[in-house]
Amino acid sequence: MSVAAGGDGPPAEPAKLENKGTVVIYSPYLNKHKSIQEGRRIPQAVAVEDPTAWEILEVCKRIFPEGCVEGENKGYSRDYEAQWPPMRGRIRVKLRDAEGKPTNQEIQTRRQLYVKVAELIPKMATRQPGYYEQHMQQQERVKGGKGKKNRRK
Repeated sequence: MSVAAGGDGPPAEPAKLENKGTVVIYSPYLNKHKSIQEGRRIPQAVAVEDPTAWEILEVCKRIFPEGCVEGENKGYSRDYEAQWPPMRGRIRVKLRDAEGKPTNQEIQTRRQLYVKVAELIPKMATRQPGYYEQHMQQQERVKGGKGKKNRRK
């Protein structure tokens, strides 16, 4: 490989340039029940009880512009439980655009991102008491009218 004429070193690889300013989040990063050795990245007082990759993805989609958040079906290598759904998933968030400007003015660092996501997950509708029962009642109402329609006599 040749060195650039200005002495700046070898040219950067395209994959590294594409991911510059991108932060990765796995569910164990925010899990209250994990130790730091198991992958937790924020204080236990701020962490969330068993966050799922879907919850992290939904929160990130709400606080960042479209196109800055993407989810991937990848497991966290340090944690066996995070290899299986619903914990399985890697979320990539672009903190900075191509020009180096923050995509969200409130969130400048990865630590701020982790804390903000952990703060918003408990406020999601799916985490509110009674959500599951209401959802199941709605599903029963939808199925209720289709009972014996196609049965043979």
